Amino acid sequence: MKIELGRYMDSHCHLHEFSDEELESFRELDVTIVAVSDDLPSSRRTLEIANGRSWVVPALGMHPWEVSADSVVDAEEIAKLIEENSNVVRIVGEVGLDTKFRAETIAYQREVFKLFVELARDLGLGMTVHSVNTWREVLEILHRNDVRIAVFHWYTGPIELLKEIRDCGYMISINPALRIQEKHRKVVEAAPLEMLLVESDAPYNYRGLRLHPSMIPGIVEEIARIKGMSVQEVEEVLRSNSAKFLRSCGITVGNRG
Repeated sequence: MKIELGRYMDSHCHLHEFSDEELESFRELDVTIVAVSDDLPSSRRTLEIANGRSWVVPALGMHPWEVSADSVVDAEEIAKLIEENSNVVRIVGEVGLDTKFRAETIAYQREVFKLFVELARDLGLGMTVHSVNTWREVLEILHRNDVRIAVFHWYTGPIELLKEIRDCGYMISINPALRIQEKHRKVVEAAPLEMLLVESDAPYNYRGLRLHPSMIPGIVEEIARIKGMSVQEVEEVLRSNSAKFLRSCGITVGNRG
């Protein structure tokens, strides 16, 4: 697969939730978008969206909030879809574990997550993972199963875990919420710039903040302020990080014209 990398990369966005008209408007943004999925229908839709759009990187998976006792069959169908399109689909996501918002389904979440972890390992795919209140468990599962490439999306976990995440070769992504979420700002302060990506998680609403890919430049500016660096310096490192992540997933990276 070849992708055109823009000035910025949104490493985690639910494009399947946007209308066709909105999708067309995103062409004007100088942002390459990793389009994550939530379930089987959205995984199919994500594949459709990516077709013919060289600035969209499709990621298929099942969000832990969507997992129930009956989810394994759909998860297996998503895995089959990934395998059949592995020349195009080089990232699994959004997948993971959540004991804060969906503690009652954690046993089923673990079963589904295990399926996707093993698939990513066997096919050499990257992963974008949800790990709310399960940061260490998710890290240990990824590391134990020899998953090489993973991004902990919207990381708000323990600061002391950052070194272990980095030592495993994994990355974290930073969200527009860093303007109003203190623990996310603390993560940016502590994490080396070389392990950061940026994301929108659009179109999620967080505390009155309607997340959108157009917010990506603002995240870069805020990171620069927190780090005491110039915006240009941060842009260059983040773009390099983005290219490195995509290439590690087996994606050929070109410049967006």
